[in-house]
Amino acid sequence: MGASWEPSFNFYLSELEGGVVSFVVDLNARPLLSHPLRWQIRVALRNPRADGLRDSSELEAMGKVEDKLVDTLTEGLDAVYVGRFITAGATVFVLYLPAGASVEAGVSLIGALVPYEAQWLTENDPTWRFFREFLYPDAYAFQSMLSRALLEQLADGGDLLGMPRQVDHLALFDGRSEAEKAGSQLAKRGFRVKPVSQREDGGWALAFDRDESLDDQRADVFVAEILDVVLPLNGRYDGWGCLVTKGSVQ
Repeated sequence: MGASWEPSFNFYLSELEGGVVSFVVDLNARPLLSHPLRWQIRVALRNPRADGLRDSSELEAMGKVEDKLVDTLTEGLDAVYVGRFITAGATVFVLYLPAGASVEAGVSLIGALVPYEAQWLTENDPTWRFFREFLYPDAYAFQSMLSRALLEQLADGGDLLGMPRQVDHLALFDGRSEAEKAGSQLAKRGFRVKPVSQREDGGWALAFDRDESLDDQRADVFVAEILDVVLPLNGRYDGWGCLVTKGSVQ
């Protein structure tokens, strides 16, 4: 049996060895002991952008390639598709196959990808280390995806993102001392910090806020600022929120 979860694909950008990388990853995917073989399929782009990412002119064609690969291999080999990344003028699709699956049979099932050509790489990866440590977003990229979704909701509600407003935050910690240290550091960065409070599970919550505008990727900036404080203290950032702000930007 393949994936038992409902796929939830999302995207983010990162850098690798000085180059930009575009990732699409199934955030709900979890390692399956039944699928220890990782299969990467690299397809060179025909007209990449100057930064090595996909040009809009290839969006439809590469979409068809992706559909063919995923549909063919999930149905024919019980493969699990976990995501792809684009860098240096190529797209690399990443799938996990059941133990004993025949890659040669998969290649035969796929057939030609005209006008594209594919290169294959297989590796035993029973713990899905590549997925966990390379494909899956780190805390900064993950929060950036959450911020993007929240900003879209605010914009749909008529929010003027450029208007400063109070933005509320919450961070969670196992220990009181870590929560208080985080509060002290955040206060030095201009956040208004409330006293820490104990949660029902025995952990500690730190609530804080600061006036912010939300345009020009400002959310990514202040979230990174918060993570720089919270993560070294073994805390978990629980996200931000604010009221829809309407009016005119001064």
